[in-house]
Amino acid sequence: MSTDDPAPDLSDRARAASFGAVAAAYDAGRPTFPVDALTWILGPGRGLQVLDLGAGTGKLAAVAASLGHDVVAVDPSEEMLSICRTRPGIDTMVGAAESIPLAHGSVDAVIVGQAFHWFDHARALPEIARILRPNGVLGLLWNNYDTVVPWVRRVHRAIMGEDYGGGDSFDPMTILLQSDMFAAIETAKFKHWQDLDRGGLRKLALSHSRVAVLTESRREAVLEQVDSVYDTSARPPEPLRMPYITGCYRARPSDLANYRRTLDAPVAPHL
Repeated sequence: MSTDDPAPDLSDRARAASFGAVAAAYDAGRPTFPVDALTWILGPGRGLQVLDLGAGTGKLAAVAASLGHDVVAVDPSEEMLSICRTRPGIDTMVGAAESIPLAHGSVDAVIVGQAFHWFDHARALPEIARILRPNGVLGLLWNNYDTVVPWVRRVHRAIMGEDYGGGDSFDPMTILLQSDMFAAIETAKFKHWQDLDRGGLRKLALSHSRVAVLTESRREAVLEQVDSVYDTSARPPEPLRMPYITGCYRARPSDLANYRRTLDAPVAPHL
């Protein structure tokens, strides 16, 4: 996929739009992001102006705020942002990656957790480059199941379907390399875990767009498979520890992006 690719098809749009209806399950079921991953992207300091784009319920934004940064969360779903607003230290705005409601050169970093694959990249990457400061950073993160563990493979198969062919993680490298907006692309991986009880594993499954758009009977069939995995793998009262590998990408605005920004408008002052 390149920056000239068209926007996602209708089925992709339906899946992307499904998150608002399962906002509570998403917030309860999805894991947070490891602190060391975000520190790798943003650096060890504090006080950056950070945009969490496609922020959802603010899982990633909350980590950035806990590290001492000034965070604004932007998402197209009012339902998701209503949960995000309950987290301290985060401002929220309804908006999309393809039309970001912020001024030119107004943020030091744009972070995207679990959302970049939903963007129309041909439109979103120039927008991200527009609002970044000249020395800013774009950070992309994905929490991927560590499917080396047998029961995790079973959960993943139940969620993704029997026809799932593998390739758990989305790799944006080609998109970034083919864009003329970003350079100096780096990657890193971090491990972390999420403790789940039976209900938590169900909510994790419900938070996936593929499950959210199923008919009620098919969705219940998926949840029954997930329950079966829990019943045969967990040892209550100990939680079931879901292992993740967080894949991270870090990139800087290219010289061309910085030049274009100066032609469009002056860089916003640092507050």
